[in-house]
Amino acid sequence: MHKISVKQKRLRLKLSCSGVILCFLLSPLPLLAKIQEAKAEDVASCKLFDTIEASSGYGKKFNWQSVAKDTALEQAQQLGASHLVWDRFNPVGAFNGIAIAKLYKCNS
Repeated sequence: MHKISVKQKRLRLKLSCSGVILCFLLSPLPLLAKIQEAKAEDVASCKLFDTIEASSGYGKKFNWQSVAKDTALEQAQQLGASHLVWDRFNPVGAFNGIAIAKLYKCNS
């Protein structure tokens, strides 16, 4: 069994929906919310609920940090985070690496 990406899920949902209202009612709520990238002081009153590590994957990527960040943001959205604070970026060789972030749920 293979893992389905958020983009594939959205495409399947778009193809299966016949009307705007039906699409809205069937869409998972976390897909509607945009993750806020924040600094530690911005989430002082929020609840820390997870730390994630997202890889840039394999291959020569000159901008691996951007790829790893996009992967982390997708994971954070799937987990229902409202805010994400970047912890660090660990290079793995010259062209790949891992983004590490803390996920928060904030009320406002």
